[in-house]
Amino acid sequence: MGKIKGLLKDKSYGFYVTLALTALSVAAALIYTALYNGSRYMSWPAAGIMLGGAAAALILAFTGLAKWSYAVLALADFIGLLFYVYGIYFYVSIVMVGIQASTFNWQFLLCTVMFVGLLAANIINVFLKQTKEED
Repeated sequence: MGKIKGLLKDKSYGFYVTLALTALSVAAALIYTALYNGSRYMSWPAAGIMLGGAAAALILAFTGLAKWSYAVLALADFIGLLFYVYGIYFYVSIVMVGIQASTFNWQFLLCTVMFVGLLAANIINVFLKQTKEED
């Protein structure tokens, strides 16, 4: 118990937000993979980069480089969003033109909200204190 307290003694509220966003990034990558696995709209780099970024952020969070964990996570989620857009743009174009569908399906809406929401939360987290300042 003393080791855990030692690891967390200099952490501020932003650190805990980073941990929560790390868990949400993993969940978003897994949900995206479950919904689009086997589809032509699946972007494996998006899921892989988000999972890799979450793992790297978690490792950094408990090392001397904890002040960079939020940036690594934000960058990985942003790159994941870009790969998601690259993988799904054709679907968006066929719905917008009305070629095969006239409305977006719930999977697309859910994944888009997750990816954009994660990016917005990560941008907010960049401005939160990650460690307590020494006086």
